[in-house]
Amino acid sequence: MMKVFMQLSLFNREGGLERVLGVVRLRGFQVMEMAAHQNAQGNALDVTLKLQGQRESDNLKQQLNKLYDVEKVEMFTMAPAKSAVMTNFSQQPMAAAG
Repeated sequence: MMKVFMQLSLFNREGGLERVLGVVRLRGFQVMEMAAHQNAQGNALDVTLKLQGQRESDNLKQQLNKLYDVEKVEMFTMAPAKSAVMTNFSQQPMAAAG
């Protein structure tokens, strides 16, 4: 299984995130983790996905770039540097105090 990290910037339109997730599923990838953050103006959404799949990830990137909601797609085979969206990724759950 191949693990891929993607950072996307998309216009915050009705159904935009659902279209992205639909393409991910149709291309044979599973979402392992997801984080999203709306910009200050509310017109864009920054999304980080941790995906797992057996297919070629370059095809997924090309298909996502074709969506009219998507402004930018970046793909990493290792975890990208921590950003505001990535702060909760790969953190272990905290034990309850007491």
